[in-house]
Amino acid sequence: MSFWTKLVIVVLAGVAGFYIWTEFFDTKPGVEKKLVKEEIVEPEPQPEKTEEPAKKEEVKKTYATVYFLGVDKNSNGVFKKVTREVPEGKNKLTYAIQSLISGPDAAEKEQGVFSEVPKNVKLLGVVESESKIIIDISGNVQTGGGADSIYSRMKQIIKTALNNSPKKPIYLYIDGKQAEVLGGEGIMITQPLSENSLDE
Repeated sequence: MSFWTKLVIVVLAGVAGFYIWTEFFDTKPGVEKKLVKEEIVEPEPQPEKTEEPAKKEEVKKTYATVYFLGVDKNSNGVFKKVTREVPEGKNKLTYAIQSLISGPDAAEKEQGVFSEVPKNVKLLGVVESESKIIIDISGNVQTGGGADSIYSRMKQIIKTALNNSPKKPIYLYIDGKQAEVLGGEGIMITQPLSENSLDE
Protein backbone atom coordinates (compact mmCIF):
# COMPACT_ATOMS: atom_id res chain seq x y z
CA MET A 1 0.00 0.00 0.00
CA SER A 2 1.44 3.34 -1.09
CA PHE A 3 2.00 6.26 1.25
CA TRP A 4 -0.77 8.30 -0.34
CA THR A 5 -3.25 5.52 -0.02
CA LYS A 6 -2.48 5.23 3.71
CA LEU A 7 -2.80 8.97 4.09
CA VAL A 8 -6.23 9.03 2.43
CA ILE A 9 -7.41 6.17 4.71
CA VAL A 10 -6.22 7.99 7.83
CA VAL A 11 -7.89 11.23 6.74
CA LEU A 12 -11.16 9.46 5.95
CA ALA A 13 -11.07 7.64 9.29
CA GLY A 14 -10.51 10.95 11.06
CA VAL A 15 -13.41 12.61 9.26
CA ALA A 16 -15.70 9.67 10.00
CA GLY A 17 -14.70 9.68 13.66
CA PHE A 18 -15.30 13.45 13.92
CA TYR A 19 -18.71 13.09 12.29
CA ILE A 20 -19.76 10.30 14.66
CA TRP A 21 -18.57 12.28 17.68
CA THR A 22 -20.40 15.46 16.74
CA GLU A 23 -23.63 13.70 15.80
CA PHE A 24 -24.03 11.31 18.71
CA PHE A 25 -21.85 12.23 21.64
CA ASP A 26 -21.36 15.95 21.62
CA THR A 27 -23.24 17.56 24.59
CA LYS A 28 -22.85 21.19 23.64
CA PRO A 29 -26.09 23.14 24.09
CA GLY A 30 -28.06 23.94 20.97
CA VAL A 31 -26.96 20.75 19.13
CA GLU A 32 -29.83 18.47 18.22
CA LYS A 33 -29.42 14.81 19.21
CA LYS A 34 -30.77 12.14 16.94
CA LEU A 35 -30.98 9.41 19.56
CA VAL A 36 -32.72 11.44 22.26
CA LYS A 37 -35.96 13.19 21.48
CA GLU A 38 -37.54 15.31 24.19
CA GLU A 39 -41.24 15.82 23.81
CA ILE A 40 -43.09 18.40 25.87
CA VAL A 41 -46.71 17.49 26.34
CA GLU A 42 -48.87 20.49 27.07
CA PRO A 43 -51.48 19.63 29.74
CA GLU A 44 -55.01 19.55 28.43
CA PRO A 45 -57.00 22.53 29.64
CA GLN A 46 -59.20 21.46 32.55
CA PRO A 47 -62.63 22.98 32.97
CA GLU A 48 -62.75 25.41 35.82
CA LYS A 49 -64.24 23.87 38.93
CA THR A 50 -67.17 25.81 40.13
CA GLU A 51 -68.03 25.31 43.74
CA GLU A 52 -71.57 24.13 44.11
CA PRO A 53 -73.47 26.19 46.62
CA ALA A 54 -73.98 24.29 49.81
CA LYS A 55 -77.39 22.69 49.72
CA LYS A 56 -79.63 23.92 52.44
CA GLU A 57 -81.06 21.20 54.54
CA GLU A 58 -84.68 20.87 53.69
CA VAL A 59 -86.76 21.73 56.66
CA LYS A 60 -89.67 19.41 57.00
CA LYS A 61 -92.84 21.45 57.22
CA THR A 62 -95.27 20.84 60.04
CA TYR A 63 -99.00 21.43 59.76
CA ALA A 64 -101.61 21.99 62.44
CA THR A 65 -105.26 21.04 62.15
CA VAL A 66 -107.74 23.61 63.43
CA TYR A 67 -111.45 22.87 63.82
CA PHE A 68 -113.90 25.63 62.95
CA LEU A 69 -117.62 25.43 62.17
CA GLY A 70 -119.78 25.60 59.05
CA VAL A 71 -122.89 24.14 57.45
CA ASP A 72 -123.31 21.36 54.93
CA LYS A 73 -125.51 21.40 51.82
CA ASN A 74 -128.49 20.52 53.99
CA SER A 75 -127.80 23.49 56.31
CA ASN A 76 -126.74 21.19 59.12
CA GLY A 77 -123.95 22.40 61.40
CA VAL A 78 -120.63 20.63 60.82
CA PHE A 79 -117.03 20.96 61.93
CA LYS A 80 -114.74 22.44 59.29
CA LYS A 81 -111.16 21.19 59.40
CA VAL A 82 -108.57 23.79 58.36
CA THR A 83 -104.85 23.12 57.88
CA ARG A 84 -102.29 25.72 58.93
CA GLU A 85 -98.52 25.59 58.44
CA VAL A 86 -96.74 25.82 61.79
CA PRO A 87 -93.98 28.47 61.78
CA GLU A 88 -90.49 27.12 62.40
CA GLY A 89 -89.70 26.95 66.09
CA LYS A 90 -93.34 27.07 67.21
CA ASN A 91 -95.00 24.37 69.28
CA LYS A 92 -97.64 22.64 67.15
CA LEU A 93 -100.32 22.35 69.84
CA THR A 94 -99.82 25.89 71.12
CA TYR A 95 -99.97 27.25 67.57
CA ALA A 96 -103.13 25.26 66.81
CA ILE A 97 -105.00 26.57 69.89
CA GLN A 98 -103.85 30.14 69.21
CA SER A 99 -105.04 29.81 65.60
CA LEU A 100 -108.39 28.54 66.83
CA ILE A 101 -108.80 31.53 69.15
CA SER A 102 -107.78 33.94 66.34
CA GLY A 103 -110.58 32.52 64.19
CA PRO A 104 -110.88 31.83 60.47
CA ASP A 105 -109.12 34.11 57.99
CA ALA A 106 -110.89 36.20 55.34
CA ALA A 107 -110.77 33.51 52.65
CA GLU A 108 -112.17 30.89 55.03
CA LYS A 109 -114.97 33.22 56.10
CA GLU A 110 -115.97 33.64 52.46
CA GLN A 111 -116.45 29.88 52.32
CA GLY A 112 -118.85 30.00 55.25
CA VAL A 113 -116.37 29.02 57.95
CA PHE A 114 -116.93 30.54 61.41
CA SER A 115 -116.09 29.93 65.06
CA GLU A 116 -117.96 29.97 68.38
CA VAL A 117 -114.77 30.68 70.35
CA PRO A 118 -114.96 34.31 71.51
CA LYS A 119 -112.21 36.62 70.24
CA ASN A 120 -111.35 37.83 73.74
CA VAL A 121 -110.42 34.36 74.98
CA LYS A 122 -106.75 34.02 75.93
CA LEU A 123 -104.52 31.00 75.94
CA LEU A 124 -102.84 31.18 79.36
CA GLY A 125 -100.43 28.35 78.71
CA VAL A 126 -99.69 24.87 77.40
CA VAL A 127 -97.64 22.73 79.78
CA GLU A 128 -96.37 19.30 78.79
CA SER A 129 -94.86 16.82 81.25
CA GLU A 130 -93.84 13.21 80.81
CA SER A 131 -97.31 11.97 81.72
CA LYS A 132 -99.79 14.63 80.54
CA ILE A 133 -100.52 17.94 78.82
CA ILE A 134 -102.37 20.84 80.42
CA ILE A 135 -104.09 23.51 78.30
CA ASP A 136 -105.02 26.55 80.37
CA ILE A 137 -107.60 28.98 78.91
CA SER A 138 -109.11 32.19 80.29
CA GLY A 139 -112.51 32.00 82.01
CA ASN A 140 -114.42 33.96 79.36
CA VAL A 141 -114.32 30.84 77.16
CA GLN A 142 -117.41 29.66 79.06
CA THR A 143 -119.48 32.83 78.98
CA GLY A 144 -121.93 34.23 76.45
CA GLY A 145 -123.86 32.62 73.65
CA GLY A 146 -125.93 30.03 75.50
CA ALA A 147 -125.53 26.29 75.99
CA ASP A 148 -125.33 25.39 72.28
CA SER A 149 -122.60 27.95 71.64
CA ILE A 150 -120.57 26.84 74.68
CA TYR A 151 -120.94 23.19 73.66
CA SER A 152 -119.76 23.94 70.08
CA ARG A 153 -116.76 26.06 71.14
CA MET A 154 -115.63 23.46 73.66
CA LYS A 155 -115.89 20.74 71.01
CA GLN A 156 -113.74 22.93 68.75
CA ILE A 157 -111.12 23.20 71.47
CA ILE A 158 -111.22 19.50 72.30
CA LYS A 159 -110.98 18.33 68.67
CA THR A 160 -108.17 20.79 67.90
CA ALA A 161 -106.24 19.74 71.01
CA LEU A 162 -106.58 16.02 70.35
CA ASN A 163 -105.48 16.30 66.75
CA ASN A 164 -102.31 18.33 67.40
CA SER A 165 -100.80 16.85 70.52
CA PRO A 166 -98.56 13.88 71.27
CA LYS A 167 -100.25 10.73 72.44
CA LYS A 168 -100.58 11.84 76.04
CA PRO A 169 -103.60 12.56 78.25
CA ILE A 170 -104.77 16.17 77.81
CA TYR A 171 -106.43 18.18 80.55
CA LEU A 172 -108.32 21.43 80.10
CA TYR A 173 -107.84 24.08 82.77
CA ILE A 174 -109.81 27.33 83.04
CA ASP A 175 -108.08 30.16 84.85
CA GLY A 176 -105.60 27.74 86.38
CA LYS A 177 -108.11 25.15 87.61
CA GLN A 178 -109.12 21.87 86.02
CA ALA A 179 -112.50 22.29 84.32
CA GLU A 180 -115.40 20.17 85.60
CA VAL A 181 -118.55 22.16 84.84
CA LEU A 182 -118.78 24.72 82.03
CA GLY A 183 -120.75 27.94 82.22
CA GLY A 184 -124.00 28.71 83.98
CA GLU A 185 -125.68 26.00 81.93
CA GLY A 186 -123.83 23.35 83.91
CA ILE A 187 -122.29 21.45 80.98
CA MET A 188 -120.22 18.62 82.45
CA ILE A 189 -116.79 17.84 81.02
CA THR A 190 -114.91 14.61 81.75
CA GLN A 191 -111.12 14.53 81.77
CA PRO A 192 -108.66 13.71 80.31
CA LEU A 193 -110.14 15.07 77.13
CA SER A 194 -111.63 12.77 74.54
CA GLU A 195 -114.09 13.07 71.68
CA ASN A 196 -116.81 12.16 74.19
CA SER A 197 -115.78 14.44 77.04
CA LEU A 198 -118.99 16.54 76.72
CA ASP A 199 -121.33 13.64 76.03
CA GLU A 200 -120.68 11.22 78.90
